[in-house]
Amino acid sequence: MNALASSFATDPFHARFGCALPRTMRDENTWQHMSWANFAERFSPTTGPLRLGSWTAGRATGGRTAYDATFGISDTIITCAATTYGPIEALSSMLHDAGFRIEILSFHQQSIGSETATFVLAERDGRREWSMGMDADATLSSIRAVIAGANLLDR
Repeated sequence: MNALASSFATDPFHARFGCALPRTMRDENTWQHMSWANFAERFSPTTGPLRLGSWTAGRATGGRTAYDATFGISDTIITCAATTYGPIEALSSMLHDAGFRIEILSFHQQSIGSETATFVLAERDGRREWSMGMDADATLSSIRAVIAGANLLDR
């Protein structure tokens, strides 16, 4: 068995959806032989200090988009706004202003039936974490992945 086939054999994402993880994530081997439930909890945690409440987008001038969001941060609800060229740029700015200063190093998306899976490699202070978000909406999938990354890096 070659190395690629071997990594698919131990990849819970591939076993569940028939799609490979991003190559650089596959190379890390930290997730191999996990159950799907453990994989999802590890890379897309449902707990942490940061929670998405709402996300809206509207037209702005100059080809940009105005984004508004609410987040729960521990016991506090905050509202944020950013006018940018894309949702991840807006989210990054909002998170930075809220004290979650992370850098997105790698971003991968793939369609899985009616959903989109997004994988993000995020970094803060030299520490890196892969995270995953899934949603029927590609933008919300990416937002969920970045928030999962922020929560993982906050641990």
